[in-house]
Formats: sequence, C-alpha cells, structure tokens
Amino acid sequence: MSLASLGGPYATAPILVSVGGHADFSEITAVNRWSSAYPVTWRPVPHAVSDRGFSSGFDRYAEPPSGDVIILVDADACLMRPIDGLLQSMRDADRPTVAGLPAHFSPFSRNGAENDAAWRRLLGAFGFGDAPLNFRYSQSPDEAFGGCPPYFNYGFVAFNKMAFTAIQPLIRPLTARVLDYLKDTPSIFFSAQIALSLAILTVGADPLPLGPEYNCPNSDEMLAHGLHDAADIRVLHYLRREQFDRHSFLCNRDEFDAFCNTSFASLVLQAFQRHVRSLPNLFYGEGET
Repeated sequence: MSLASLGGPYATAPILVSVGGHADFSEITAVNRWSSAYPVTWRPVPHAVSDRGFSSGFDRYAEPPSGDVIILVDADACLMRPIDGLLQSMRDADRPTVAGLPAHFSPFSRNGAENDAAWRRLLGAFGFGDAPLNFRYSQSPDEAFGGCPPYFNYGFVAFNKMAFTAIQPLIRPLTARVLDYLKDTPSIFFSAQIALSLAILTVGADPLPLGPEYNCPNSDEMLAHGLHDAADIRVLHYLRREQFDRHSFLCNRDEFDAFCNTSFASLVLQAFQRHVRSLPNLFYGEGET
C-alpha cells in the first residue's frame, strides 16, 4: 500500500513474497485477500526446505530477475519515499553493482583488532586473504571498531540485473560453507550477510554503500550516525519491538489503534506514524469487497 501511494512505477512494481513455515498457498491467499488489488505474488517456500535456517532468504533468489533492478527487502520494512536516484544509479551502472546499508556492527567483535583478525581468518579461508577491510560499520564508523569488506544489512539490498544474475547461484553454497565455518560460534547468526559479502567478492561486483535513510531502524540512533533528519527516511526497517510488535500491529485492531494514537518521543517513530496514518485502508482487511 505504501508503494501504491507513491504512484507511477512504484505502484506497478512486481512484489514477490517468500513465505516460510510450511505455508499453504490457498491459506495465504485466503487470509491476504487485500493483496489481490496489488501486483503481489505469494510464493510458499517448498516444504522440503522450509525448515532450514535461511529458507525464505534463499527463496528470494529462486526466480530469474524480471527487471533491471532487483531489491531484496525484509517483510518489516516500508518504503516511505521515492528512491529514484538509487534506481537510476543501478540502471546506469555498467558493471555488476550491489547497494546496501553497511551493517550497524561487526558480526565478530566490537573490538577493532579482534574484528579485523576474525575477518582476515574468514576471508583467508575463502580465498580472499588480500581483500581490503576498507568499509566501516554504520553505527560504529570509528577506526577503533575495525573495518570490513562490503557487508550489508539484509533488510534492504539492491542489485542491478548483472549482479543478481551472477550472485544468484552462489548464495546457497556460500551460505552453507559459512554456516559450517562459524558453527558453534555466536557469529553464525550473521552467516547469510557474510555469504553475501563473499558473493560480492567472488563476482567482483561494485559495492555501493547507502546511507541510513535507505534502511533506518524504528528508533533514533541513526540520527547520530548520518541521518540528518527523520524526514529524510526513504526506507523504514521496523525491526525494533520495544514500542510495538512488528508482527501484529497491522493486523490486531487494538495494537494498530495504539500505534496510531501513541505520542511517540522518537522522531523516527513520529515520521513512521505519520506515514502509516496517511495510507488508506491500511489496517488488515479494511477496504476489502
């Protein structure tokens, strides 16, 4: 609905939703009748792989690209403003290009020396021992926190067609190898994002770091890390659950009303609330005929 409100190509952009958890297609379409008015395709993850860790993430790569720019976005993200500049940059690129917000923190350690050593070991094990650690984390940009290869938060990642086509067959095997490498360590949680870093290095894609306006959490910390104003947010990633439940506030009437009527102290949440209130028939099932 947010895309539809932006009009033009945003309203007609095809949306493919990967659904895990042994979802049944007929049940999905029955409980999401509202989506029939939009270019949404529901894709249940095949049952044979639905229980495996990153199954819905792998499924995002299952279909051949149908457009010149492909965006992978989490379900708890909302496009609030146009991203014309980014889309044009991706179309104009004459090389494989991947764009995303550098992850907030290291997947290994907040200590810079430990972070760098961990990346060096991992990259060496995957044949990239000479890859520079010349990117900074988006919430820990100081050199004291160390560096990283292109390491993006998966909440919003854009590819041009060349990059997506090249990376598509690499993600599953690379993720499996990273999972094995990081087994029995806390860093295993970040295996999918690390695998994307390795895929970018493998195909030699150009990484395009984005600012926090393209993947802003629903809290104010990014105002101290590059976000100049909450009004600049283009993509809001409502992953934080302290103020509302991201899984249910759009389909539970009481929670939805509480969200709409709460006086949030957070400038980012105020901006998101205004956007949500501006959308017609946003509450789950409203406007259905």
